[in-house]
Amino acid sequence: MQIVLLARHYPPAVSGGAKRPYLLAHALRKAGQEVLVCAPSLPDNEPGWAVHHPHRDPPTQAGIRKKINLRGVAREWVLWPDPDIRWSMRAARIVAASGVRPDWVISTSPPESLHVAGNWLARKTGARWLADFRDLWLENPHRRERAQLQRRLGERLIASSLLPRASIVTAVDDVVAREAQRFGGKNVRKMPHFTPDLAPQSNTSFLPHDMTNVVHVGSIGLSDPVARISHLLEPFEVAWRKNPALRLHFVGRLTDSERDAVAASAAVSAIKLWGVVPLDQAYGFMREADALAFIGSSKMHVPPSKIADYLMYDTPIVAAGTGPWRQDPRTPTDDAATSLASLTKHAKRQTGDRAMTASEAASLMLRWMSEFEK
Repeated sequence: MQIVLLARHYPPAVSGGAKRPYLLAHALRKAGQEVLVCAPSLPDNEPGWAVHHPHRDPPTQAGIRKKINLRGVAREWVLWPDPDIRWSMRAARIVAASGVRPDWVISTSPPESLHVAGNWLARKTGARWLADFRDLWLENPHRRERAQLQRRLGERLIASSLLPRASIVTAVDDVVAREAQRFGGKNVRKMPHFTPDLAPQSNTSFLPHDMTNVVHVGSIGLSDPVARISHLLEPFEVAWRKNPALRLHFVGRLTDSERDAVAASAAVSAIKLWGVVPLDQAYGFMREADALAFIGSSKMHVPPSKIADYLMYDTPIVAAGTGPWRQDPRTPTDDAATSLASLTKHAKRQTGDRAMTASEAASLMLRWMSEFEK
């Protein structure tokens, strides 16, 4: 079976959204399927189409959206369902012009414009269409434009006309699935975030062996504009005074304001910024850590997706911030300051439920697809 996967985020670009389509594509190939990926950039020898995007990586400059010009304002407010619609449709047209005739087209959001393109490409090529949702569309939207009534009404019409056309809609959790159903999705299935089949190993040592290392992997405000780095910095400062062996490592892309917050922290001498690293190195940091930290915001109903990766290891997890996600059974019950202050070198967490693996996710998806062959 031939599958075309449309993704806005895909390696070698580094973002939390790149991992899900990447792992899925490789797991589907492992299961014997031909998968062609269309994304702004592709790893070496990845079959598919690398369609240039002028803004592949998110801007980190503080206040950059305030400095936008009139053309940029028009782009943000006029292009529906989001400014990526131009790239999404250009990518879909390039795929269609190549002459491929896939059995399935998979589009994965955000951005939701990929679903517009996915539906168009499926109709153009005679394929079935699967729409994969990693996040809510209109409930608690990240994009500020979607807070406007006229925008919400208009995008609701787009979603309600679009999702009934999908053969399958997959969603990361029940809340996202219920929103898709309200938009008319007829065959909505839950596919939680998944992990590599085996926890990646790395022989490279990154962290100081004589310190108790707390690692936060991934972005913060770039992934969730409501999340605040201070929700981790402040309890770390309190814990560091009690436990001076603590070291906090941020691995991933931070905004300028987040880096400024670290520089202004009372514990700055115990904090290191590693910046963006390749995915295999990110897993190396996770494996070496004495604790793994994440920050949840007040608007999130589940913890950040990085918790799925964290659960691959028996390392303690530190949860910072407050919100409905605190009710998730995967979330530690202790507050961040208490967890950090009591942390010891080589501490272990009692392992609970692990996340689904990529091969399990691919097997489940193929089973759903096979229902349309009967």
